[in-house]
Amino acid sequence: MSNVLIIGSGPVGVQLAQICHQLSIKDIDMVGRATTSEKSLAVYNGYQHDGMFKVTTQNEAHSQFAGEFRIRRFYKDIQHVNQLYDTIILACTADAYCSMLRQLDSNTLQKIKDIILVSPTFGSHMMIEQLMKDKNEDVEIISFSTYLGDTRIIDSSQPHRVLTTGVKSKLFVGSNKQSSKLMNQLQLLFKRLNIKLSVMNTPLHAEIRNSSLYVHPPLFMNDFSLKAIFEGTDVPVYVYKLFPEGPITMTLISEMRQMWQEMMAILQKLSVPSVNLLKFMVKENYPVRPETLNEADISQFESLPSVKQEYLLYVRYSAILIDPFSQPDQEGRYFDFSAVPFKQLYQNEKGVVHIPRMPSEDYYRTTVIQSIGKALEVPTPMIDELLERYKTYCRHYQSQHPHQSLSSQFELNHFQQDISLITTYLAMQ
Repeated sequence: MSNVLIIGSGPVGVQLAQICHQLSIKDIDMVGRATTSEKSLAVYNGYQHDGMFKVTTQNEAHSQFAGEFRIRRFYKDIQHVNQLYDTIILACTADAYCSMLRQLDSNTLQKIKDIILVSPTFGSHMMIEQLMKDKNEDVEIISFSTYLGDTRIIDSSQPHRVLTTGVKSKLFVGSNKQSSKLMNQLQLLFKRLNIKLSVMNTPLHAEIRNSSLYVHPPLFMNDFSLKAIFEGTDVPVYVYKLFPEGPITMTLISEMRQMWQEMMAILQKLSVPSVNLLKFMVKENYPVRPETLNEADISQFESLPSVKQEYLLYVRYSAILIDPFSQPDQEGRYFDFSAVPFKQLYQNEKGVVHIPRMPSEDYYRTTVIQSIGKALEVPTPMIDELLERYKTYCRHYQSQHPHQSLSSQFELNHFQQDISLITTYLAMQ
């Protein structure tokens, strides 16, 4: 991997640039959105002032992710990119992939050898392949299941200095090429980073290994959660807690199970193996104590009756209200693992109202899944209902605040071009 352009100048982009620098890749360029984003402009200005990026880590075991470094070029905006690259790393959100690539010079797109999708959604590779079809049909598309950890800005006055608070122990990755030198390089890299990299058959096989695809829509697109986000609450409420402290009820769990089954029906149409939701939650995400769930129930989850499936999912969420592996304090209390408060609508520096990433990003992801279902003629009534709830709250807020400046997140069809790319891709398969 050489001559790299990282699209996205947020914490993820900075951490990935550090990893590239550690690999002794000399030609690392980055591009942000300084003209349209105050945050991106602050990163650009901070880097220009200090002349370097800095990554620190919370855990000494992750010291390989830390360091100070320079890059070759830092472009303010995508329109300013005027070089040729072997590799593009998309470190922006999935809903920005296509719009960012479209703004690159056609000569740049024609010369790219590979595009890496860091945090794609179910179907992102389909959009990129279709977008590149007439420009560079041979380009390799590599999808990861998720970003490798949790990286954030600690001091808003120095957004070019970031902290990585956690690193995943395992990731999934897939390429649209059967033979790939870059995939071999990535395997060696992640071995050095002490992250297990499970290589899948295709990008889609990797993209579906993201638990938030299955759990975020039911957790965030219910009346309890949407009221907390759009209207606020008198007392704090929490994403992963049981009702009334949070949204989790047997109804929510039933909706989670129904959405998962609709997604499995889509995978079946695409000839992709199903995902055992409970096993994925317990084995690949947050484990529970062996006393809590029976191994046989976990392994046989997909074949169990729906009532038993919902019971087991409810038990799983009950089991991680606290961190079951933490040390209790003197009063017998374990770490309050589920105390993740809902984020509410907020105004940026220019007074524009924004919807938090959760559920705005989940709305995009779930709409893409819905469009794949439609293209494959797979009914998705639960997904449809979840999306309609979200849209209802967006429209209601707009009608109640006609004089406020609202972000493009309130334009519920603003990513129709992405949907068209996926529909065309599937029609040609």
